Amino acid sequence: MPSLPITLEAALRDARSPDPTARSVAVRHLAAALLAELGDPSPALHLAAGHPRGEAVIAALTAALADPVVPVRAMAATGLEQLGEPDVIPHIDPWLHDADPGPDAGYLRECAAITCVLLGLAAAPEHLVKPDDAEGPVESPAAPHPLRPPGHVPSDLSRVTYEAALARITAALRAPAPDLRFQAAGGLVELAGRAAEPALCAALDGETHPHVRLALVSALAELDPPGPEACTRLAVVVADPGAAIDLAFAAALGLAAARDPRGGPPCSSPCSAPATALAPSRPSPRSAPPPRRPPSRRS
Repeated sequence: MPSLPITLEAALRDARSPDPTARSVAVRHLAAALLAELGDPSPALHLAAGHPRGEAVIAALTAALADPVVPVRAMAATGLEQLGEPDVIPHIDPWLHDADPGPDAGYLRECAAITCVLLGLAAAPEHLVKPDDAEGPVESPAAPHPLRPPGHVPSDLSRVTYEAALARITAALRAPAPDLRFQAAGGLVELAGRAAEPALCAALDGETHPHVRLALVSALAELDPPGPEACTRLAVVVADPGAAIDLAFAAALGLAAARDPRGGPPCSSPCSAPATALAPSRPSPRSAPPPRRPPSRRS
């Protein structure tokens, strides 16, 4: 990974600095600096426990959740997620429930959603991971989590953390704030895979916001492959002469993935999707959010 602009010890020192710029730099890189000293392990719960300064890092990031500077609070949450700390979830619950349309609340909601998704993925128990040819949950250890070493046995904490993250992202599909519903659409696919289909279909049935509808259609199209209920809704979008081009394109891609003829004939020449038809990208489990709020996805 690229070299960090600050050492672990300097980040620990500056995380409590009175200078907001220094705090921002420190909190942004604190988790990454600790993980670098641990050899950049795969995502898992309680990674900080493997380092002698881990407890101090967790304490510094937890304190930063109450920082007066909004981006510092947000980066503290994603830092705790990077280290696999389930205790961050109660701290970000108020962010998920805050329907304030202002940019600060929106930025915190987005970071809270990302934190839930990536923490849930780090905790995902093996019994919830399905092989490509399976139709339902697999209880056999023959379906290992892709981020787990062979022979890893999931703990109760893994299950509880995964279920807590999943419940919050599922509930976010019905949140008052459209930017949170937008985030939840793609996040639910990441956490639940094909099991997300009923919730996504129900959300699409009641959704009127154009950006959120695009996110839901894109999420249904990402299912591997979209099931009958998803295809029914995607076909309605494709057949709607008033549907926006990017919305219809995303729906057609999903129908094509499901080999459903309602998606239209295959392209005879290379096709490219409009940029807005693509699912929203997310920071990797090892990257912190940007120091300022991303562009609003609300119309």
